[in-house]
Parts: sequence; C-alpha cells; structure tokens
Amino acid sequence: MKKFLSFLWKLLLILGGIIILALGGIEMLKQKVGEGDEAVDSIAEMHKNDWVDLGLPSGLLWANENVGGTTTEDSVYLFAWGDISCRAGAFRWTTYRFTEGDHERYMPNSLTSQYASEPWDYGVLTKYCTKPECGKNGLADNLTTLQPEDDAATVGWGKGARIPTVAEWQELKDHTTAKWTTRDGVAGMLFTGSNGNSIFLPASGWSNDGWYDGFGEEGRYWASQLGNAPIYNSELEVIMDTTYSAMFFTFVPDHFSAISNLPRYYGLAVRAVRSPEK
Repeated sequence: MKKFLSFLWKLLLILGGIIILALGGIEMLKQKVGEGDEAVDSIAEMHKNDWVDLGLPSGLLWANENVGGTTTEDSVYLFAWGDISCRAGAFRWTTYRFTEGDHERYMPNSLTSQYASEPWDYGVLTKYCTKPECGKNGLADNLTTLQPEDDAATVGWGKGARIPTVAEWQELKDHTTAKWTTRDGVAGMLFTGSNGNSIFLPASGWSNDGWYDGFGEEGRYWASQLGNAPIYNSELEVIMDTTYSAMFFTFVPDHFSAISNLPRYYGLAVRAVRSPEK
C-alpha cells in the first residue's frame, strides 16, 4: 500500500509539473502580444491562414472562426466585455473583471433568479470609466475602446487581431449579403462579400445572471467600444449609466441585424478582425 501511495504521489507531482509548464508556455505567448515588430508572435503565426478577405471597402480581414474555438462546433465560447478568457457561465456583475465593491445578491422569489444583477450590484468601475461618480476613488480614465491587453481577440489570435469596432460591424452589414443557414449542425448567419468569399457567424446566444439563452436562434458579438446609451429596465427606467454598457452586434434568422448596448458583464461571442498587411 505504501509503495502504491508513493507511486501515486510521484505521478501527481509529474502531472503538476506538466500543467505548470503548459500554463507558463501559454503565458509567454500572451506576453508577446503587443511587443515590437522584431518579436515573433507565435499566436499570430498560428492563425496566419485563418483570415478571409470579403472585398470590403476598407480591406478589413475577418477571422474564419470565433475566438476560443477551432471549428464551427466550438461556437459556445463566450466572454464578458474586456475579459481575455472564455468561460461557460457565471456572467454577472459580481464576477466582472472591472468592477469592485459591495455586491448585493438579489433575494429570489419563485419567478426570479438568485443571480439576478440588480442596479445596486455593479459596484464601482476600475477601468474604462467615463464618469468619476462611477469609478473607484473617482476614477475617470475616459478609455472607451478596449486596449490590446483587454481584447480577447488580440490575446487569443495574436498581434494585429482585435475585436471589431462598431463601424466595422456596420461595414460588414452594409457590404455583404446575409443568409441564415446551418453549418456542421450549428445555425447562424453566412455573410458573403462582393468577391464571393464568406464567413459564418454561429448563433452562439448569450449568457447572463446564471442563464444561457439564444443558442441557434440569435448571434450576439461584442464590439470594442463602450456603450452609447444607458441600460433601461422593462419600465423604460434607467438602471445603470452608459459607462457600464458596451456595444454589440446581433442578428436573428429573418436577416434582421442591429448594433446596440448591453451591460458589460454579459457573456457574448467574439470574432476577430485585422487590417490588411501593407
């Protein structure tokens, strides 16, 4: 028995070492993002053939898969706005990366979620804040666009990759034809450019307050900018300031698509873009 326990202990140590080395390698790759032109960006190199030219006026290139996945089936990889790692759930203000302070848990009744994020749940902002009254210790950094270290597309796909701006989502909408279809068993929208090339955006749905909804029925993808309007409740009352929201692109089967605002803690999909090489 002692020999078996000794063997088990050694095996655990070896496995632990392997995990630490793997995590260290991932961290080294992440640290390369944003370095000078002389640095070899291994992540970007890995994705060098994963870009699609849709013939857009800007020449912008779009990634052929969502950040976090390698195939269409890997479509349920969701991020809060400003998060650089995807997760399966727990999207609420109490877990959001850039808020801090007292978080009240909403006491549920039979019709509400115990994880519902009420107006008093969001605390104070620690980054991307445009109003001192919403920031920690009066912070107002006036950052309105994700910086590379907070951009899941940059961290996940390497230097040059980034989450699209609102204008770039609008360009995709205005200069492609959209068709609701299914690929590899996943529903979503196929966007085809004037040159015949296309990208498929899975209808990955969204997650918030412990719920996951909309898979196969609606696509929601983050833009890189803070919101441009407050968040309202069902009675059209303002429940949180504009600086707590971010912009996103959404589409549904009838070809309707729009750009709007959501609370920043929501879990949405991310698709990368990059400018063409000069």
